[in-house]
Amino acid sequence: MAPTKKRNVSSKSSAKRDKIDLEGVVERILESRKHANNVFDILEFLQSEKEEDVICAVNACCKLFCTLLERKDLFIGKLPGEDASLNGGHSAEMKYKIFMRHRYNSCVEIMLEHLNHETHEVKESALCCLMKFAEGQGQHPLEDLDWSEHFSFPRELIQAVVHNLLSQSSDNSLLISRFQEFLEMEDVRYYVMSSIRENVATVMEKNKGAVLPVYQSNVFILMSNINMPSQNSELTNFMVKQEAKHEDWKAAKLNDHKRAFERMWLGFLKYKLPTSMYKKVLVILHESILPHMSKPTLMIDFLTAAYDVGGAISLLALNGLFVLIHQHNL
Repeated sequence: MAPTKKRNVSSKSSAKRDKIDLEGVVERILESRKHANNVFDILEFLQSEKEEDVICAVNACCKLFCTLLERKDLFIGKLPGEDASLNGGHSAEMKYKIFMRHRYNSCVEIMLEHLNHETHEVKESALCCLMKFAEGQGQHPLEDLDWSEHFSFPRELIQAVVHNLLSQSSDNSLLISRFQEFLEMEDVRYYVMSSIRENVATVMEKNKGAVLPVYQSNVFILMSNINMPSQNSELTNFMVKQEAKHEDWKAAKLNDHKRAFERMWLGFLKYKLPTSMYKKVLVILHESILPHMSKPTLMIDFLTAAYDVGGAISLLALNGLFVLIHQHNL
């Protein structure tokens, strides 16, 4: 087993040496299963108070677990408890896979927590690693999925990422802008839209529809970063390459994208918004929202609520109603 790392890293040379050590730990774990316990060294660094240690550990975890996913060295299916697996009649290989799957789950949990880290660089590193995990799980699923509905897309991991992006206490606009590149992928976009809708319903109901300025701002920024395709032929860029025919998969259908987009926006706009946000929505309404809705006339409740705000917002809302009347037969 590798020697325990010293925690008091003071000089730059020490930090560099620790980085090299972490890379060496990963190599040893991947070379031989007898070094499996060394994964705890990496997870310890992942929870360090030092930003540079955490980022090094994120990179190490990313390489380690993406390789283990590819090798199918993580347990697949309903994960047994660790104590039960050690005492049960599992083979040495199966015990290793169960052990590493538990470590992977711990790693994902810590990475999700790091999406709320005080340092943006740590947040960004964790986000990019989690999306690599998502891609890896898509190609090498860890659960027995309902292939008819979700195929091999890592829906729960994407839901967890969205949940942490939509913080109720921290302005995540910078991190959300980094996340935008992943929204260019059709399957990621589709499941993110569904996750946003579910998250908004849960959070707003829990808070009895009260105005939550920070949370609602994060939601709006994430939703307004979604660029919708305009025709089926544009749906070509998928994070998870499915072996089954795409026409059987909702994430590959434009109508299902539009339905998810519509439900997401309507689910958000049915609650009272911070006053300044009515204007932000109304400004992008005609070009970015209405064209991608199956039934644009469903926006009338939001426009009526916006009209009641008064002032310049009322004029913008009237303009929206005018568009619905003339272009959408309201």
